[in-house]
Amino acid sequence: MKIFQFKNSLKIVSDLKFGILILALVAITSSFGSFIEQDEPLTFYLENYSKPIYGFINSDFILRLGLGHIYSNWLFLTLLVLLGISLISCTISRQFPLFLTSKEFFFKRKKNSFVNLQFSSKLKSIYYLKEGILGKLQDLNVYIYQKENFLYGYKGLIGRISPILVHFSLLLILFGSCLGAVFNLKAQEVLPKGDLFHIQNPLRIGWFTSIPQINLRVNDFWVEYENNRIHQFYSNLSILDNFGRETSQQTISVNNPLRYENLDFYQSDWNIVGIRLRNEATKKIVEVPVFPLKNQGKSWVTSINQKENSKTLIFDQLQNVVFLYDSEGNFLTKKNVGELIFENFRLIEILPSTGLLIKYDPSIGIIYLGFGLLMITACLSYLPYTQIWVFNDKRNCWIGSSTNRGKIQLEIDFENFIRYFEYCLKRTIFFKFQKSS
Repeated sequence: MKIFQFKNSLKIVSDLKFGILILALVAITSSFGSFIEQDEPLTFYLENYSKPIYGFINSDFILRLGLGHIYSNWLFLTLLVLLGISLISCTISRQFPLFLTSKEFFFKRKKNSFVNLQFSSKLKSIYYLKEGILGKLQDLNVYIYQKENFLYGYKGLIGRISPILVHFSLLLILFGSCLGAVFNLKAQEVLPKGDLFHIQNPLRIGWFTSIPQINLRVNDFWVEYENNRIHQFYSNLSILDNFGRETSQQTISVNNPLRYENLDFYQSDWNIVGIRLRNEATKKIVEVPVFPLKNQGKSWVTSINQKENSKTLIFDQLQNVVFLYDSEGNFLTKKNVGELIFENFRLIEILPSTGLLIKYDPSIGIIYLGFGLLMITACLSYLPYTQIWVFNDKRNCWIGSSTNRGKIQLEIDFENFIRYFEYCLKRTIFFKFQKSS
């Protein structure tokens, strides 16, 4: 009884309709991740989804169902597992038997069995007709089995094994997606130049992922301009061992990350955190913080007060230039790094910080392999698998063929095949007639 129930369950799971249903649910669920920002802090959803979208998608709806991290949500992972089980069941119960039977040969021993084929014809048996058919099939690269007066051939076996490989590639993608959901890391660090740091601010971390212990130093940061616009910005980074010795160094930029032990360090943003001033009278160096100007893009402001005199400094981009304003907001002058900006104070350096996005995802290679294999096998699965049978007796020869795809092309090829032997038959009869006359 239990075996019967198991077989019924396996039949339901391996059914195409069940697989399509699960696939549709996966598509609907993942579609939420295409317009709902993922892995953002709680305050982000409370602020940006206070008003419902489509009347029901609000912050409460997103947080209750976990739509802010949909790709690591247990519901989404359960659907992926069900889809994987469906693919494995279909492969074992349907695709493998079809492939194995495709490699077996079987002869049609009854004349009536040819009538039920997609294409069939009957020819008068002549001398060496079977040998002629055999040679023609070999020219068409058909695998042939022969026994007495029976012939069986097939070609395009790759069209039978390709659906199995398609399922295998889909399973690779599903496995990679599940692996990436439980083993992943995404962190954001904003670091001033010269700082040494460890990963401390994870934005997303997988269930079975631990924060790697890695020592990294920001050696330098600079911005490249082109026509007064930011063209690219760079960070020079060093990986250090536990004794502070440099093991590797690389300059990264946007779309040119540093890869170290499966960790990717991306250049994501930059900022100015302060300025360094030197008092020419006392030779003391002081650092003054700067603050971003709201709604002004990459612009910062700070002020210097001495006695009853104050000046406001505004920095626009990282161009080693500062604009000075008095306490009333009137523009005074423009100064460069290295010049005196306030009595005895000399601006010696603008202190930038670099924004690094750190990612760890062991599933990327698996997913890429799965998609690459899927594209190849999906194309190969459209190749037709064609079978042909021949039965020859003393008077007649029956020929039949069938295919799973490309029936129109097979019809043309089969018609040409039959016409070729009909032509040979007519020539044979003609020569016999000439010889007898």
